[in-house]
Amino acid sequence: MPQVVIAGGGPAGLAAAIALAERNIAVTVVDPTGGVVQTRAEMLAQGAGAIMQRLGLGQALRDALHIKAVESVWGRAHLQSHGAIPGLGLHGWGVDRRTLSLSMRTRATALGAKIVKGRVGHTRKMGAGWHVDISENGTAHTVKSSYLIDATGRPSHIARRNGATSLHGPNLVALLWHIPSEAEPIMVAEAAKDGWWYAVPSRTGSTIGFVTSAANAKQMLKSPGSTLDRAVRALTRIPIPNNASPSATMDCRSAVLDRACEMGWVATGDAMAAFDPISSQGLFNALSGGFFAGNAVADAIAGNTDAPMVYAALAARTAERTHASTRLQYAALPFDTPFWRDRAASHDMRPHAEKTHQTQAHCQ
Repeated sequence: MPQVVIAGGGPAGLAAAIALAERNIAVTVVDPTGGVVQTRAEMLAQGAGAIMQRLGLGQALRDALHIKAVESVWGRAHLQSHGAIPGLGLHGWGVDRRTLSLSMRTRATALGAKIVKGRVGHTRKMGAGWHVDISENGTAHTVKSSYLIDATGRPSHIARRNGATSLHGPNLVALLWHIPSEAEPIMVAEAAKDGWWYAVPSRTGSTIGFVTSAANAKQMLKSPGSTLDRAVRALTRIPIPNNASPSATMDCRSAVLDRACEMGWVATGDAMAAFDPISSQGLFNALSGGFFAGNAVADAIAGNTDAPMVYAALAARTAERTHASTRLQYAALPFDTPFWRDRAASHDMRPHAEKTHQTQAHCQ
């Protein structure tokens, strides 16, 4: 019988599984993807090096592409730096999401974690634990668990089923292209009137993204021969192949839960707080949040019932600071257009963060 069931096998869920398994706690990760992750380059911020080492993923870090410079074409400003760029943070590594997932799954299973392809269904609180319905290989069964970890990403399925609510920032979508050719180790960002572009290199090629409103993304996909072509022609630094359609579309709104934990469950990664890509904190947040959530649950199982509450308070403060800085980044207004003005005015998440602090007592 697992002591902990983790819903979601992304970076946050796997980081939590590693943390728990290192402490000899039986853990089952229920992952609907079955480990099938699309090749996509993502930036791992410089500060994530320590957490990667702590998770036992030092080899994956050494195999990643070290980003040597960040170049920003932000309105009229053209910046190149070997340090920090406003809105991008410190550059670190370009990692392939699929390669990272395989490394994390290998590490977790080597420590004894069980990873199954399936979905967490109904969850029922039963005394000090849970009855958890899991759909696996077309059949459903029920397991008993002491604790649940919600690592389902922005949907926050487990948390919302158990009374938590989520607040989202303004709609934001990223259109993604993956270029499977060798790229120089430079990250590039370029502002446009209706959004901003980025290019992240990795060992498996570069991923190019255009971050824009959902309405604009829909229009670009509806008439790529006109709207998309015009947007591409305006670029000065980021090359998009001719007539290439996006390979994926990703929701990248800011979001935060009104509580990161309740009696018997915690939320982590994007399920707890999701960040606009302009903050460069998404992957770092998933890894560090999963690690600390896993350890908080391990402490709670060992008798320290305050540990999830401490984790929740720290997660809430991190979300509050990051969302506030995101608004300031958009307030730089490289273009005085509705896209930039709306996002400069709409990222203030403080009222929701205050509610988060008020609900921490529910974790005990």
